[in-house]
Amino acid sequence: MSASITSSASESSLSSYAALPSIQVVKNNNNNNNNNNEEEHQDIMPSVSTESTNTNDGGILSADDASAKFIVQRLKELYRNHVVNAEKQYHLHFNFSLPTDGEIKESEFDAAPMVLLIGQYSTGKTTFLNHLLGEDFPGMHIGPEPTTDKFMALFHSGDKDDTTNTTADAKTIKNAGFRKKNKNNTDDDASFKTTPSIVTDDIRAAGRLVKGNTLTVTPNLPFSSLSQFGSAFLNHFVGSASTSPLLKRLTFIDTPGVLSGEKQRLNRTYDFGQVAKWFADRSDLILLLFDAHKLDISDEFKHVIDVIRHHNDDKIRCVLNKADCVTREQLVRVYGSLMWSMGKIFDSPEVVRVYTGSYWNGNLINNDFEKMFTKDEKLLVRELIDLPRCAAERKVNQMVNRIRLVKVHICILGTIRNMTPRFFGKKRSREQILAELDVILDNVRVEFNLSKGDMPDAKEFAANLNKFHDFSVFPPINRSLIKKLDSLVEKDIPAIVSQADVVSSETLMSQVDEKIEQPSAKEEVAVVKETTAAVDKATKADANVLGVLGRIITFLLLLVVSVEAVYYISFGNPAYSLPELKSGYSKLFDTAKNNPKVSEIKSQITSKIQTTSVAPPSSVPVSGTAKQRSPLSSLPTKSGVSFEKKDTQPLKNPSSDSDSKAEL
Repeated sequence: MSASITSSASESSLSSYAALPSIQVVKNNNNNNNNNNEEEHQDIMPSVSTESTNTNDGGILSADDASAKFIVQRLKELYRNHVVNAEKQYHLHFNFSLPTDGEIKESEFDAAPMVLLIGQYSTGKTTFLNHLLGEDFPGMHIGPEPTTDKFMALFHSGDKDDTTNTTADAKTIKNAGFRKKNKNNTDDDASFKTTPSIVTDDIRAAGRLVKGNTLTVTPNLPFSSLSQFGSAFLNHFVGSASTSPLLKRLTFIDTPGVLSGEKQRLNRTYDFGQVAKWFADRSDLILLLFDAHKLDISDEFKHVIDVIRHHNDDKIRCVLNKADCVTREQLVRVYGSLMWSMGKIFDSPEVVRVYTGSYWNGNLINNDFEKMFTKDEKLLVRELIDLPRCAAERKVNQMVNRIRLVKVHICILGTIRNMTPRFFGKKRSREQILAELDVILDNVRVEFNLSKGDMPDAKEFAANLNKFHDFSVFPPINRSLIKKLDSLVEKDIPAIVSQADVVSSETLMSQVDEKIEQPSAKEEVAVVKETTAAVDKATKADANVLGVLGRIITFLLLLVVSVEAVYYISFGNPAYSLPELKSGYSKLFDTAKNNPKVSEIKSQITSKIQTTSVAPPSSVPVSGTAKQRSPLSSLPTKSGVSFEKKDTQPLKNPSSDSDSKAEL
């Protein structure tokens, strides 16, 4: 069985690690016969492809990213404004046991989650990374001897796969001399994709190597404070910038193998334990790799574990690698021996999580525990891909832990400062404080109501105090600063977490609004035209109505003004009410009716009407004796009857009706 993340699936599947895909097992069953003894092949890969990834996962991921950025930004402001000044004031940097020695840099806040690999030589640390990334990386060298002689940081180069000149070409070298033949000794393209290459790692790997001194001055990398270890270490520290999709979300630290005996202490020009502790304090997960063939935990390896586990117990996981190389009975004994050794080292009733398997790209030698290996590998990959999502929560946890430890150190150092005389007897007081440090720590814990789990170890704290010859360099107790630190833990940080939930919800809702289907350009233009036409039509109708109403109102206003003007001219004063106006006009009508001039004018008009109506037209004859023949009277008829009309009565004189018209 091969429990690997294949390189063919790395481009499509590893890019979705940050989206937290579910992991499924894809089995390719082959016939297990006696001739070829082929074993069942099993690959572990994320089940999410580019086609099956839905939009909801992307929206949730973007919302989580927005929330994480908000939390990290607010934590940076909180640390810069309130915490770092207290740390410097009480000389806590590099002198006392904080979660990270020294000040937390800006790049450390913004760094991707870090995974540290530690183990003895030839336990498969580099092979584990190659197996996990699904491809080679610059500087990779694998062998049975102690091959990795440097600390190596694996991070993403920031280059797109299609823009690099070496990514595609280096993996598809067409020269037959640079790859192995397949079973049929053929050299076709199909076998080229499945047969391993024997080209050197430096040619095949896509990316670049960065020296240690350059890494410390690169702004976007969290390695600037490594300069405290000097050139002796930086010459043994390199960075491998690769284009693997997994490195966009995680950073891996490959370490040299822990040697045995004097070689560990004398052959290295830097303190291996302190350097490992620096990486462990800033890592999100620590993997201790063990070889099932040689489960020998040396004293040097035990010392390194003791150094890095301070403040980091919750990050440590064990990986029992090469478990397929032993038989069933041997694996049971090796597993029990590892658990017993870890119990002695950690001295805790809790058992360290152990992942068992064979983390390389080959087939299993003994597949008795195949299902267990597959299950453990799936759980390990799941824990790795969950790291980016939980990065903000871990930063909140680390900041709360750091603030609590800073408060404890302020209370202890302030009390020691108050016990130190100002002028004489400082030496005697210093010796007495160191001798009675256990009692002083208990008194401080009771006085300031501190948790017993936050109190430092008396022997370790005494060793740190020995660095100071005069305890008066510490400031006295600042109770306002202690109250402020309590307020940060109880109010400010919970408020940041609550606001981050609001930011996440708003981001998710904005993405839902953006995904609503929008009309096409033609439909949008048609809708705009129809809307414009309707608006114009309504505007014109309103204008017509307003024009008619305006005319009516104008006419009424003119009528009112005219009526009021007539009243004013007649009576010399305006009318202030309708009854007054009505009575005034009644008087005017009565006066006009009784006025003789008006009666005279009326009679003249009547006489003129009568004269106009009495005058006869010139074409009408006065006497009725005259007869007029019709033009039809001369025409013959069939019956002999003439059409001529006989008038038996004379025409009536119009003057006879003058009297009746005059009466009208």
